[in-house]
Amino acid sequence: MQGAGQRTRNRVRFERRVAGGDDGYGNTLPSTWTEIVTISGGFRPKFGREQLEAGRLESTMQGTLTVRRTPTTTAIDAAARAVFVAGPYNGKACQIRSIVPTPDNRELDFLLEEGRAT
Repeated sequence: MQGAGQRTRNRVRFERRVAGGDDGYGNTLPSTWTEIVTISGGFRPKFGREQLEAGRLESTMQGTLTVRRTPTTTAIDAAARAVFVAGPYNGKACQIRSIVPTPDNRELDFLLEEGRAT
């Protein structure tokens, strides 16, 4: 079991993709990411995963991010992404693979994966 200090060691920004529009000249603008919330949480990595994809070695990082359950965090879905903004994984952007409430329903566990296309 993690201690309270370990539990909130990482700062993570959850982001939602916003579709691009039209620039008024018939060109489609690219989609962007916009912030939902920045929150502290504890990240437990799964180590050492590499696999061969399309003839090349692909390295990924997976792990579980645990955050406090709030109305904002419960509104986050798998279409969002998590970007580490502090801590040892600073700068890594991860896809959300699943979201599961903890047994006491006070926190949410986000299974994250970085280094692989969605």
